[in-house]
Parts: sequence; structure tokens; C-alpha cells
Amino acid sequence: MTNPWLQIPAADYEGHMSSPEIAQQQFLARTFQESLGKYESGSIAMLGCTTGNGLEHIDPAVTKKVTAVDINPEYLEILRRRHARLVAGLEVVEADLETCALESSAYSLVFAGLIFEYVQPQILLPKIAGWLRDGGVMVAVLQLPAKNHTKVSQSRFESLKALAPIMQLVPPRQFKSIANDAGLMEAESKTVHLESGKPFYIGTYAKR
Repeated sequence: MTNPWLQIPAADYEGHMSSPEIAQQQFLARTFQESLGKYESGSIAMLGCTTGNGLEHIDPAVTKKVTAVDINPEYLEILRRRHARLVAGLEVVEADLETCALESSAYSLVFAGLIFEYVQPQILLPKIAGWLRDGGVMVAVLQLPAKNHTKVSQSRFESLKALAPIMQLVPPRQFKSIANDAGLMEAESKTVHLESGKPFYIGTYAKR
């Protein structure tokens, strides 16, 4: 079975996520920018990076290593074109997050924005713990249930509907328990509501 993420054109993905009634692309970029300013960001892994949303906020004087991982080669090619000259030490990895292998203990910051809806946390979280340096942090963004909203927001971009059958919302309590078992301790968290009415959990986890 082909992963639905391979069937969604980049133009549809960006158009959907950045549309005013959804505005999740802007939200993720803002959250990534806040993470850069708050945590040590000398080496970063961006998981499910799509076309590189947020990488424009990286300061190459601070960040010397960036690994961007996604399963869709079209997204990654756009990322390369947009950011290769802007981001020092850019490494682009085409891979399924559940099976990919990154350098051990190499990252001070792992950003995981809206990816755990499509992968198994019990598989990926131990891998992230292994990729982080001691004292490194993961910032994870999870979509929360919302009344009167479908899991995949409605828009004119029909291709995004293919994600609905594979999208599974992860309760923060369950996520926190799996992360704890993997050696990642919640340092802080908050819930953010977008203008659309959809709520999102943002959790920062430190490697023990």
C-alpha cells in the first residue's frame, strides 16, 4: 500500500496548511521559531519537514547542523531549492520516520510537528531519544480532538482527504507515558487554540 503522503502534491499541502481558515503552516513555523530562541539549537533534526516550513528562521551563526527528514521526495527537492544556501550544514534525508536511522547523540534539538498522528510513538520516541545529545530536547506538536471539526480540516485541496484513514490522534497523557519510558521527560507543555477552533498540544521533552 502506497503511503498517502506520497500522493499529495506539495502545492496542495502548502495551500491547505497555509490557508487562512486553517493556518497550521504559520502556527508550526512560529512554534519552531520559538523553539530556536528558547533551546540550544546548535544541531537540529526536523522530522516530517515537508518543504522546510520554518527553516527560514534558523540563524546559521548559531546552528551548524540541520537534518531534515521526510518521506516525500518532491517536498525535499523544494526544501533544497529554498534553503540549501540559507541553512549551514543542511542534510536532507528521504525516509520513513519509523525506519530511518540518524546519527546517534548528534542533536541538541529535535522538532516533531504534527507527525505522531501518522507514526507509532512507541517506535519513534525511543529513536528520538537515541538521536538526542544528553540534555537535548524534543519539541512535539500534537493535534487534539475538537468538537465540530474533522481530523483533517476541510479545504478545497481534495488530495488531503487521503490522510483521514491513517490519521490517529495521540492523547498527550499516553504520549507522555511512552516518552517517559523512552527516557524523555516532559519539561513543559501547553495547549494552543488556533482561530479555526482546533487545539494543539506543544510539549518539550528533555533527554534524561
